[in-house]
Amino acid sequence: MELKHYMEQHERIKEELEQLKLLLRKPELEQEASDLAFHINSLAGKLKIHLSSEDQYLYPFFRRSGDIKLTTMANDYQKEMGGLMTVFTEFKEKYNTKGKILSEKGTFHGRIEVIIRSIETRMQKEESGLYRQVK
Repeated sequence: MELKHYMEQHERIKEELEQLKLLLRKPELEQEASDLAFHINSLAGKLKIHLSSEDQYLYPFFRRSGDIKLTTMANDYQKEMGGLMTVFTEFKEKYNTKGKILSEKGTFHGRIEVIIRSIETRMQKEESGLYRQVK
């Protein structure tokens, strides 16, 4: 199994996260809300592609390995990511437009920071754990 494709997807996801972080550091949310919404939607697309690829190819590869440890890891990672994707999807639906972001200014920063950290933590876990199992 070649992981180059998954690592490239991680890089594109990280680029979106960095764009979001840059925009969040700017003082005027009103001026950045459109760009934030754009990058939230872009991140959603990249995550959907990544997760679909993992579900269709990576996790089945681990399950077919015959190794109980790998099968268990694949099942655990897939369940865990499903939970994170549910939280992210709820977040995206709540903040995917400028108007929605501005109407929820009080909670937006805290929520997006949690989402960013969760996605970064997950990718780091994949890269240092699951992906290292592939030889």
